[in-house]
Amino acid sequence: MRLRIEPFFYALAASAAALLLAQLLGHDPLQRALYMARFTARAGVPLVLAIYTASSLHRLWPGPWTAWLSRERRSLGLAFALTHTVHLAAILNYIAQPGSPPQPAAGIVGYAFIYLMAFSSNPGSMKQLGRWWHRLHAAGVQIVFLYYLAGYASMMFEPELRPLGLTVVSLLLAALAVRVAARRARRAAGGTVQ
Repeated sequence: MRLRIEPFFYALAASAAALLLAQLLGHDPLQRALYMARFTARAGVPLVLAIYTASSLHRLWPGPWTAWLSRERRSLGLAFALTHTVHLAAILNYIAQPGSPPQPAAGIVGYAFIYLMAFSSNPGSMKQLGRWWHRLHAAGVQIVFLYYLAGYASMMFEPELRPLGLTVVSLLLAALAVRVAARRARRAAGGTVQ
């Protein structure tokens, strides 16, 4: 299980671009810190979509690209953990700014799963945890997906963020539809369901 370096380049480039964009668009330290937190979360959207749909896309449309995507979920997942480490640093920076509103601690569970999955993404952990490894990763992917869905759905209540929220929620619901279709295809073929 060799890691691909390309997802890490994406994670670093997308996170750096998010931080730079926040610096350019923010008018004061508090707004720049807010934008850093928002934009670094957005850097993870393509990775969430890829990870969430990888095996389902390959089941529905087998081919070289979907095989690569399914095979590289581990690298993509670790790259996502990297983007979200940058996002966590941005959140902590925002919280530390004078005048920042209190932030709910709801993301703690999501981060716990992100890091549990990242630290267990190696052959030794897979062997030691056995079927619990699969359960941890299956639950973790669902939890991260639900955090993203809830976060972007909440944007639809803010007029200036509504177009982005609607776009990302639509992509996430399409990803969910792909997973449901793949599950049905597997059942129809008489296979086991993951």
